[in-house]
Amino acid sequence: MTNNFITDRTDNHTSAALSTQGQVMLVNLFTPKEGMLDQFITAQTGEYARLKDLVKGWVGNKLGRAVDGNQLVNVAVFDNLENYTAWRQSQLFAGHLEVIKPFVANSAPGMYQVIYSAGD
Repeated sequence: MTNNFITDRTDNHTSAALSTQGQVMLVNLFTPKEGMLDQFITAQTGEYARLKDLVKGWVGNKLGRAVDGNQLVNVAVFDNLENYTAWRQSQLFAGHLEVIKPFVANSAPGMYQVIYSAGD
């Protein structure tokens, strides 16, 4: 999916992706528009709270800021690729994009199968 502000490095419809079992995680690098870092953080974390009980299979998210302050990373975990794909195709996701879009210069998501996890 290519958009004004999204460069999607994933194809969740390949045979390898479709054979993925178990939890998956989306790792998305965001570059906020100049001067909009705080507004993006507020919008994104507000979306976590708003969507918490509405997205089937969503395990949780973590948001981190680069130590130089110029980029953010969002890690979202889903119980399986099917539920992530359903979220990605939903009106809820489209609405989420509309909320964060004004603050994002660039986004580069990648999808990964969880093969190991420690801690929370």
